[in-house]
Amino acid sequence: MRGLRKIHRPLARLFLVLLAAGISGCRARPEPPAEWPVEHRPRRVFAHYMVCCPAAGPDAGAKELEPDILAAQSRGIDGFALNAGGWQREAHYRARIVEMYRAAAQLGTGFLLFPSADFCCGLTDDEAIDMMRTLYDHPNQLRFDSRPLLSTFSGGENLKGIADRLEAEGKPISVVPYVFPLPPTEHPRGRKIESVFNRVTWADGFFFFAGPGTGEKHAETNALLARKWLGAGRIFMAGITPWYRGYGGNYRVSDGRGYEGMAAQWENVIRMRIPWVELVSWNDWGESSYLAPFGGPGDTGLWKGHWGPLPSHEGFLDASRYYIEWFKTGQRPPIGRDELYYFYRLHPKNLKGVVKPGTRERARPSGAGALLDRIFVTAMLTVPARLIVTCGGGSTAFDLEAGIHHVRAPLLPGHPRFQLQRNGSVVIDKIGEHAISATDAWANFNPFSGSAAANP
Repeated sequence: MRGLRKIHRPLARLFLVLLAAGISGCRARPEPPAEWPVEHRPRRVFAHYMVCCPAAGPDAGAKELEPDILAAQSRGIDGFALNAGGWQREAHYRARIVEMYRAAAQLGTGFLLFPSADFCCGLTDDEAIDMMRTLYDHPNQLRFDSRPLLSTFSGGENLKGIADRLEAEGKPISVVPYVFPLPPTEHPRGRKIESVFNRVTWADGFFFFAGPGTGEKHAETNALLARKWLGAGRIFMAGITPWYRGYGGNYRVSDGRGYEGMAAQWENVIRMRIPWVELVSWNDWGESSYLAPFGGPGDTGLWKGHWGPLPSHEGFLDASRYYIEWFKTGQRPPIGRDELYYFYRLHPKNLKGVVKPGTRERARPSGAGALLDRIFVTAMLTVPARLIVTCGGGSTAFDLEAGIHHVRAPLLPGHPRFQLQRNGSVVIDKIGEHAISATDAWANFNPFSGSAAANP
């Protein structure tokens, strides 16, 4: 647990610096050219995996890590980017990374892995070099241009010296870093994008770490960075995030409007023909951007409540299966059965939450005023139907055509109920697993997501 606590303090400090720097305004949506100088194939989807904190607990070995791999692959995810904040000095990082590679090898399903060096947490260049030596020839190590790939969350400029030293040893690597502009901002524009590109001209490509921000803001940033890096013939890895809420000194929130924001990000990378996506994140429980399943829809506890209650985000993950197939094939898939994905905060936005787990300090996170007190539903329909959302004595009906729809209903106290009707028959009838409270902010601005499907 000591090493775990060290991870989130540096991230919080970094994001506070970024918040102070401000975010520039939106511009016209960039359009892709008819073709990029290099069309990278195949399309790949990865998920950012926090090595510090697997759902199976601090003692997880290869067998306990296999469910994460299988859960990711079943949704179309090709691999994990393993956030490495240490290696030798914090031995739990090395142990878990090695165990994750062992789990992938034992499964034999072709799941890909690569380190995402996190120099913000104390990883050194020497440790990163030793890490790449250890993993260099592993069959599950992701390779780009026939070389093992190393990425970063922070400290991306370190990778040049690391790559040069490994090259001298006869172990060349590919590097796809994330690098903040100077002064730091989370969504670079114009000259800041040019500045970052010019600072890392030696890199094989670039990764955008999509943390705080709306889905629309992330989509715009991905598009601008894709034009720069793909336009230069390099690889680009877009970041897609479902939701964000930090803790402690980084207590702020960005609303995804249910699945609307994530769908906007997926549709953007498809339109821009971006070759790689990294979902941010698989299991960042502290910053609430997690997608990983960790029990039933009603489960909220991990690691003895270290991060406070954690409502399921599995609806974000399951709804992405459709978009992942679309992204990889380039063709919009047919909808095979009626499905509903629902997303709602478990309290109104005017309540106060816990600033940091284990403390009594209560406040509203920065950005809470922009939240919408709504229940969000994404409906994937084979043919037209009527969706009725009922909660707290209120009912809202939506007459929807075949296809994908994102709708909103009032957030009222009680258990939401989701009914899909067609030709006088009820196709889906589902009550949300968690009730909405008017007075108890136990979920601390973190939304719950679930799903329901019609019988085939």
